[in-house]
Amino acid sequence: MTKAEKIKQTLKETKERRKNLRPVVYQLKIQNLSKVREEKLNRVFLEAKWLYNWFMADINRVNIPTKKIKEVEIKVGDKLEKREIKLLGSQLKQAVQERVKDNLRVLKGLKEKGYKVGRLKFKKAVSSINLKQHKVSFDIDFERNKVRIQGLGWFRVLGLHQVPRDCEIANAQLIKKPSGYYVYLTCYVKKEYFERDKVIDAVGIDFGVANKLTLSNGLSIDFEVKESRRLKRLQKELARKKKGSKNRKKALKKLQREYERLTNIRRDIHNKLLALFRHYGVVVYQNDDIKAWHEGWFGSQVQHAGIGRLKVRLRNNLATIPVERFEATTQECCVCGWKQKLSLSDRVYHCPVCGNTIDRDLNSAINILRKGLDLSQNQVVGMGRPELTPAERELVAKILGSNPYIKAATLVEAGSPHF
Repeated sequence: MTKAEKIKQTLKETKERRKNLRPVVYQLKIQNLSKVREEKLNRVFLEAKWLYNWFMADINRVNIPTKKIKEVEIKVGDKLEKREIKLLGSQLKQAVQERVKDNLRVLKGLKEKGYKVGRLKFKKAVSSINLKQHKVSFDIDFERNKVRIQGLGWFRVLGLHQVPRDCEIANAQLIKKPSGYYVYLTCYVKKEYFERDKVIDAVGIDFGVANKLTLSNGLSIDFEVKESRRLKRLQKELARKKKGSKNRKKALKKLQREYERLTNIRRDIHNKLLALFRHYGVVVYQNDDIKAWHEGWFGSQVQHAGIGRLKVRLRNNLATIPVERFEATTQECCVCGWKQKLSLSDRVYHCPVCGNTIDRDLNSAINILRKGLDLSQNQVVGMGRPELTPAERELVAKILGSNPYIKAATLVEAGSPHF
């Protein structure tokens, strides 16, 4: 068997083995950095930028073996100066080279499809480096909570306890953020690891603006992470600084850290919501055009909540059933099926046929659940009416109660209409 055949067979076996596994990315923060080691990490990202731009200056260089690249030329003002590549290991150089090739490949594909694309630009900074091979470009020591990076040595990291010991480690990324340096570890974990006790077989979700999420069981969830006062103040400070000055760089770094803090708060909200929905067998939602909401009157509310990102994570991580975007879930009565037009100001649905009076968003969530289950030909046994069970109340309080940005309320009480 030739080497190429062995590689092909190994890839086939790996693909077959990973069918029952789920890819998960764990974030590990590098801790206890001395000034010398921090300068080393800074230098690595600087060298990665030099190397990337050196490839971009002449695309034919992407075919040069990276072992032969010891120094590169960079533009300083109007002159070209040579810079030595000291800390980038062989596989880290290959990762930078592969990134250039991938970018060129994507551009070529877009051109072939008829898209109008320009040229690749030089990078002002590189914030991520691929560590593509476990035990070579990086290694993990679970006992000492350390990660080894090729050419840089061992680093103590925070967050390694969350990685299951029996997982299959695939690759990693070295990341530079305003708050520090991170290793993003990609692992393949058994699907059973993510299974949770079910409280209900299925739940419908109506996405909105006033209430970001309305569930078919009557639970309303609202959350929004607005721009902080500190962010606005830092934006003004940055605008007053002279371009190219050290003070401007300091102000920019503070601003980036504040943006990262707000992003982390929003991500924590999404994580808690996903943890809640894992306790439902199937999540049914309507495939709304969130981008149109963002471009309309509600751009800031949608942006501050990150509804589009939450919907993508729901689809990628949980068992979901999407309902067609143009299904009349808001206009249709959840009891008798009568349809009537509603304006945005109508927050309560009054049915003139059966007398049903119900919150507009709750009516939509119930219809989404019913239509989604009909599409999947999977009826939930014993589901009689939208009612938040004691088990669900306990889950909501346990998972969402710790975040002050999340407001949860019940829209439906005893005596609500059956469906």
